[in-house]
Amino acid sequence: MLSKLNTLIPSPNTHVNLKNSIKADLYLLVLHFAQQQHFLEDQAGAIVTLYQHILNMVLEGKELMALVLETSLLLTCQKELKPGMKFNFFSPDQVSKISKYFSMGVFQHFKLYRFSMLQEQDQNIISLEKIVHTCPPQGSFDPPPLAEAISEHDIESYLNASPPESPRSEEEVAGEEGELGTEEQAEQPNPLISMANVQTVLDTVGNDIMDKFTKDMKNKCTEKENQYVNRLNKVKKALD
Repeated sequence: MLSKLNTLIPSPNTHVNLKNSIKADLYLLVLHFAQQQHFLEDQAGAIVTLYQHILNMVLEGKELMALVLETSLLLTCQKELKPGMKFNFFSPDQVSKISKYFSMGVFQHFKLYRFSMLQEQDQNIISLEKIVHTCPPQGSFDPPPLAEAISEHDIESYLNASPPESPRSEEEVAGEEGELGTEEQAEQPNPLISMANVQTVLDTVGNDIMDKFTKDMKNKCTEKENQYVNRLNKVKKALD
């Protein structure tokens, strides 16, 4: 049935064209609805024509309210689709069911219908390339004899050989000798400095620091004491 419908709409290449596939499915659902409602042939044709008219309005970019108003006017025979062409094929009960079907389909999912109808489909070109190597014809070349191959001993010797050392420049050699001389000098102890001298220096510096700290603390305490005495004198004078 779908293949015949694709020919009548027409809606070709539904297997690769997404818009045509959606369009064919929508018309197929309309025909199923007409079959469920036991519509006559002219009634089924009328609802398909009405559905096509509504989808064309979607393709033209019409808004939802325009679609609802157009459907209502055509189903109630207040407007002609073409001169002398009215949808006077349906009873009031059938008009109510058709309106409900349109409301649950095109009207309720209006944005989805518009997007699927107007959105351009992305084209993905899928290609497969396979390279097949064939044997050359007989006598086109002569492979080298096996006697000319490298022996296994030579291959193992080459793989297990240690990498050659790169020659060092005179600057690198001189730099290494200078570093060794510096390390030897650093390792030799200085005979002019002993642990007793270090302890004496530390004690002298520590005493100087403590004396300075003690003097500073005494000066600050004296200043605070003078400030408190002055305040007490002021309070005493105020009370007298």
